[in-house]
Amino acid sequence: MSESSLYAEPILVENVQDCFFYQRMDIPGVGEMGKNDGQWDLRDCIIQYLGELDYRGKRTLDVGTASGFLTFEMEKQGAEVVSFDMDMGNQWDIVPHFQTIQSRDSIFEACNQVHQRLKNAYWFAHRHLQSNAKMYYGNVYNLPDELGPFDVVVLAMILPHLRDPFQALYSASRLSKDTVVVTEQFMESEDAIARFLPSPEDKSMNHSWWTLSEGCLKQMLGILGFRIKNVVKFKARCLVSGLEGYHECKAVVAKRVDIKSEIH
Repeated sequence: MSESSLYAEPILVENVQDCFFYQRMDIPGVGEMGKNDGQWDLRDCIIQYLGELDYRGKRTLDVGTASGFLTFEMEKQGAEVVSFDMDMGNQWDIVPHFQTIQSRDSIFEACNQVHQRLKNAYWFAHRHLQSNAKMYYGNVYNLPDELGPFDVVVLAMILPHLRDPFQALYSASRLSKDTVVVTEQFMESEDAIARFLPSPEDKSMNHSWWTLSEGCLKQMLGILGFRIKNVVKFKARCLVSGLEGYHECKAVVAKRVDIKSEIH
């Protein structure tokens, strides 16, 4: 697969009203984006959110980029970034709740509309920030080998929204030759456990599947050949109605194990 066919062509987006900025961001000459509908404001914790790594000269994969805030921040820090996201909103792993199964088509159509506005926000910011980041649209469970290798792979607040978080972690981490950063709101447990979030009583939680423990992630990463080297604790500001405020988060930084040294 050639590079020209691997990466997406930029979309020209001129009207900011066609955009949805998932995270608030500042665009010089344009202003503050996401003031009205953004769901997170990570501007005061972005260094911690990205694991307190030095991104200078690093080739980095941003998994689940949404409107691109992490991509553009890593680029500001000197990284060469490839962004990844779904091509269409109907690729979301929607929880097949029995009370909403008849509304499946309308739910997916709404997902498509939201995702298109996220895409628009990414490309709007990409152009105004004069970004050099490349974008790949595809399937998180089957990222192509041609994307890699990367020095750092970042998966931030994405695993709980996936039906199969381990497969997604494998798909992305295998492209890293050195470091994986996973940022989440983990359960406080060293045991390898995951809590299933959907319930028969609540049909509204159709985008969230799991809460993982830090011990669960440690075991998953260990299976994939990574060892946790650092855990950065911080608070991130949530803007979602009913959840407003600062929430405890962790950025888990893991390094690929040298198999030869492990054997000897």
